Amino acid sequence: MSVTTDSAPPPVQNPRARRPTRRAPGPLGFIWSSTVMAWRWITRMRTALYLLGIIALQTALATAIPQEPNVPTTVAAWRAGEEGPGVIASQVIDAIGGFDVYGSAAFLALLLLLYLSLTACMVPRVRAWIRLVRHSQPPLVRHLTGQPEQAHLVTDRQPAQVHAQAQQLLQGRRWRLRPHEPDDAATHPVADGGLATRPTPAQVAAEKGLWSREGGSLLFHLSFYVLLIAIVLGQLLTFEGQRGVIEGEPGFHDTAISYWSYNPGRWFSEDDHHGWRLDLDAFEVDWVRDPLAPGAGQPTVFRSEVTVTPRDGEPEAAVIDSNRPLMIDGRRVTQLDWGYAPRVVVEVDGQVVHDGFIQAVVNQRGGFFESAVKSPAADPDIGHRAWFYPFAPPDEDGNPIPTGAPWDDAPLLVLEQWRGDLQLGASQQTVNQLDTEGMESEGPLALRVGQTVEHEGVTVSFPEVRRWVGFQVASRPQLNWLVFGAGLLVAGLIPALYAYRRRLWVVASHDHATGRTLVTVAGRAFQRPEAFEEELRDIAEELADATGGELLPADGIPTTDDPASDDAPRPTPDGDDATTDRRDPDDDDDDLVISDRRSDVLPTPVRSGSSPTR
Repeated sequence: MSVTTDSAPPPVQNPRARRPTRRAPGPLGFIWSSTVMAWRWITRMRTALYLLGIIALQTALATAIPQEPNVPTTVAAWRAGEEGPGVIASQVIDAIGGFDVYGSAAFLALLLLLYLSLTACMVPRVRAWIRLVRHSQPPLVRHLTGQPEQAHLVTDRQPAQVHAQAQQLLQGRRWRLRPHEPDDAATHPVADGGLATRPTPAQVAAEKGLWSREGGSLLFHLSFYVLLIAIVLGQLLTFEGQRGVIEGEPGFHDTAISYWSYNPGRWFSEDDHHGWRLDLDAFEVDWVRDPLAPGAGQPTVFRSEVTVTPRDGEPEAAVIDSNRPLMIDGRRVTQLDWGYAPRVVVEVDGQVVHDGFIQAVVNQRGGFFESAVKSPAADPDIGHRAWFYPFAPPDEDGNPIPTGAPWDDAPLLVLEQWRGDLQLGASQQTVNQLDTEGMESEGPLALRVGQTVEHEGVTVSFPEVRRWVGFQVASRPQLNWLVFGAGLLVAGLIPALYAYRRRLWVVASHDHATGRTLVTVAGRAFQRPEAFEEELRDIAEELADATGGELLPADGIPTTDDPASDDAPRPTPDGDDATTDRRDPDDDDDDLVISDRRSDVLPTPVRSGSSPTR
């Protein structure tokens, strides 16, 4: 049998302290009391906020300090004192787990405590909210004089008809309703042992905002649970790798050693790669070339035509666009970067020491691309710093004019030749950088496509130029959970902030003096009472129109002098209502703690001839 109770008012601020419990003697008693104290500390929402702040600080630390799972060479340089703040500071960072924050014992312990604290805080609130939804109902009222908002109207309809019309009106406004018709036995007061119970008049009690406000708050907090789980899964299961591919050249396989940059999650192993192959057939890019047109110089096309070959399948053609990534076996492939790839052939004494494409990247200042040509097969080593200008048309004298335009209608390759020791493996340098510390410059040279130049005993050819594209392959299984958690956060935040708790009563009684029906619409707002005043006035006006009545002014409320009229509402001796809460609406706490205590929902007994006990 389901038991329903009146929905409780908001809790009293600063409630009475919990009665202390007597601790058992001995070490076991001390351990038990310490455990209880620690559990109470963990189950406080304030503790969860403290833990969340500490985790945020650790995340910021992981952003500022290199992490060993991602950049082990940089971490090794910090520990050796070659980079970073020094050996002593690196030892301190290493001792606190700063080089592997997400895998440190401190971070995992804090994360476990945070989940435990959130769970301990949320489970009682969820259970109380479910109990509230299942069993609570709007409270009835005996007298309306204590309600802060009231409106009155008179009509020729019968009270039962007015109550039916009020139910229909409030139901359309999505209020929870509780119609009440008094029993015959409750028509008059009954004395029993010096106690008197007042009759509850026929009425329609309504309430809204109780379920949605607390439910939105719970949903908002549960969304953080989902977001934290998604973030942890992202750190463990994610994968991200980058690789550049030149048009028409062999592509790469989905293996760990094929990527230039490789950032796997802690639980992502090499066996999780699928082994497919991606080849770049053609890359199409174009721009707004009219200097006077809107968006001049902006790209209009950014498209890669690729061929994907599964490990045990047939090749398939596909297209990767700027706004249309490619999904391959759950991996998201996007275009990350692009550039030009001039082919450079270097010969020394008739022997080819370099023949390949260099992947030039755009300079930070723009207008040209730069790279390096390294020929360690020569003796001594030969290197060239390279600058590629896509559009450098000749002037009247045949001299090139670099324009900075990105389209390759008049490409020009400028090289600076160096001879000496390339220091490959002895210094940190990328494929586009040339370490000239142990080399001597032999001057510059410039080439057009198809030209060959001999310089200081070295023959350099520039037979062709192609384009290259940098692809990013990523696996982020946590994205769907992050989107789901963000949706829960927004869905919970809206009602938690904008669902206002209101109570309203419609009491219609027969006025013996005029022979008409006097209707009182009264209510109380626990949030934003100034907005509720207008809402209650609108409800009263709609009810007056629906019942063919007229709304009375605030100073023109009729009163009844018939003491025998049990239908008319009467004030209590202290001028307040006995069944509604006596709380100032401004004292309401937004974060409601749901209570189903009987003392919150039952009326206070009143002794005959005395004021209500409190």
